[in-house]
Parts: sequence; C-alpha cells; structure tokens
Amino acid sequence: MNHMSNDMILEEFKSLEAGSSFISAKIAEFSHKYQRKFIAVKEDELIEVGDNFEEVLKKVKEKGFNPSSVLIEYIPGKEEIILY
Repeated sequence: MNHMSNDMILEEFKSLEAGSSFISAKIAEFSHKYQRKFIAVKEDELIEVGDNFEEVLKKVKEKGFNPSSVLIEYIPGKEEIILY
C-alpha cells in the first residue's frame, strides 16, 4: 500500500487549489477556446486538452504527471448547464 505523508498530501492539495484558481482566472478564455472539452491543469499551466476524460487522463500519464496532482475539468458549451 502506498502511504503519503501529511506534507505530500498538503502539497497535492495546494497544487490542485492553484489549478482551480488558474482555471477561474482564465475561464473566459478557456470557455471560448475549449468548449465541450476536458482540460488538465497543473498549478498555473494548461498541460492537456481532449474530447473526453479518459483521453486526457491517458495523455497526462504519458507526459509523466501524477494524475492525483493534476486538475481535470470539463469546459461546457455555451448552451450547456452544469449543476453541482
């Protein structure tokens, strides 16, 4: 079993939080460029774009990123409504 230290967990949360802030800051640009796409963000860098989650996840792994430290989000089209 792979155990992570508290420091490692905290670093991953900080990375995901930074990615979320980056997406929020760029949402207008991303909504225009990447409608109906999945994007992968590592801190303040867009690292991958694809048509579905599995495709993006595969590419993230192929690039050597730890998927648990990468934020993958769907960018809806203009007519789509996402309920949380």
